[in-house]
Amino acid sequence: MARKVSAREGVLLGVLAAATLIYFWVSSKPEPGTRFAAAKSAAARKGKDDAFRPPVVRMDLLASQVESYDERGRDLFKYSQRPPSVAEVRRLREEAARRQREMEEANRRAAEEAALRQKDVEEQAKQIALHPPPPPPPTPPAINLRYLGYLGPKDNRIAVFEDGKELVVARKGEVVKDQFKVVDVKWDTVVMGFVKPEFKGMTQELAMTRGK
Repeated sequence: MARKVSAREGVLLGVLAAATLIYFWVSSKPEPGTRFAAAKSAAARKGKDDAFRPPVVRMDLLASQVESYDERGRDLFKYSQRPPSVAEVRRLREEAARRQREMEEANRRAAEEAALRQKDVEEQAKQIALHPPPPPPPTPPAINLRYLGYLGPKDNRIAVFEDGKELVVARKGEVVKDQFKVVDVKWDTVVMGFVKPEFKGMTQELAMTRGK
């Protein structure tokens, strides 16, 4: 025979129903180990799929310009300069000492050569002072005459000169313009000497002028 449920029984039934729902909800969720295994299996399947997938070739990267190596650039693996070894220090010191000796030897030789040159110059100056060279011979005056030819026989030729717009004639031994003397009259030349004694023995040969 049906009876009315009391308030206490209603509360107990509600608690029992809630506990039942919680039990089924917890039971339906997979355990942590099961979730990890499922994730691992899925990752394995993905890796297998990626293994059979063809690689992607980046043509844009292949076409890009390759940077050339600069040996003077910064070396990422060279943090500091290695200090020289004992042998290197000894070698550097020996080279510096050798260069110093060579420089001193070169300076000594240069000083000796300069002293010898100076001595030669002083010796030459002394010789010139003791034995001065003779003065250069005087320069005779220029002959501003034009030889036009000669007149008369071979043994008594008369030379014909042009002095500006004037004609001057003179035989062998005669003086022309108080400065010059006819030494010899040849076929196409005339030999001229000078009147002043400082030009004694000096002659100059004038060629015959042909045409204007």
